[in-house]
Amino acid sequence: MEDFTTPTVWLVDDDEDDQQFICSAFLNGDPSIHIRTLDDGEELLPALANCEQLPRLILLDINMPRQNGFETLEALRNSPAFAHLPVIMLTTSSADEDRQRSLRLGANQFMTKPLSYEQLRQMAHALSEQWALI
Repeated sequence: MEDFTTPTVWLVDDDEDDQQFICSAFLNGDPSIHIRTLDDGEELLPALANCEQLPRLILLDINMPRQNGFETLEALRNSPAFAHLPVIMLTTSSADEDRQRSLRLGANQFMTKPLSYEQLRQMAHALSEQWALI
């Protein structure tokens, strides 16, 4: 059973290693932030429709095989029930065109995945503060 007092972050990313590192960075924060992982963009809207508590923040990768992050973001922003949810594009891309497209489609923020675990922990802490998760 989910603890409804703990803010949740949903991570949509097909890379299992990235999922583990990002989850660890949030879980090892103070306080610990619960992370729910989804492996592909096409899983997001059905999962949101069936959840008991909406996420406080969605971290969305761009490069996924079935439904990429851009398509997922567009579907989310076109869904009246979920369009208000904050989305950060968290990706390996640092291309300006990806940043611009993300923001044009309604992303709240665009971030390139940190290269080290310590940078990832710092990013998790900063996002937790910025989005009032702590």
